[in-house]
Amino acid sequence: MYLPEIDFLTFNDIPDILRLNASAEYSWPEEVIRSDLRQDSGNEATYIGAFATTAEAPLLGYAVLGREKRMGLLMWLLVDKNFQRRGIGTQLLLAVSDCAVYMNFRRIQLRVRKSNTGAIALYSSMSFRRERVREGFYSNGEDAVVMSASLPLRT
Repeated sequence: MYLPEIDFLTFNDIPDILRLNASAEYSWPEEVIRSDLRQDSGNEATYIGAFATTAEAPLLGYAVLGREKRMGLLMWLLVDKNFQRRGIGTQLLLAVSDCAVYMNFRRIQLRVRKSNTGAIALYSSMSFRRERVREGFYSNGEDAVVMSASLPLRT
């Protein structure tokens, strides 16, 4: 398991976020990232990053925590393809869990592409359970699996 440094992301991290997004099959929109990370945006999205512990400290992955009704919402999770399957996604999920607990959430929910079996396996290993399928949720018509878990998350 690789142990990255976990920290909150800021507006200054946008170039690293965009670099990471460029390698993803589906990316988080740049205009959303810029809007979320502007200090005056009033947005409630929290960006959490996993950084390498080397001198250049590149961003290896990040997660976005929001709110939906009275629970936390994992809006996005992305790990650099060269660092997947090393525990970084798990570390980010645990950090998101800590933030969500701090924000007084008791549950967290997410939506994941039905075809993303690797992510579904990761979420299932962290106590997330399937709730339902939202047909045609994504812009390409793909279904989303809605999953939720009680907080704090457990591995």
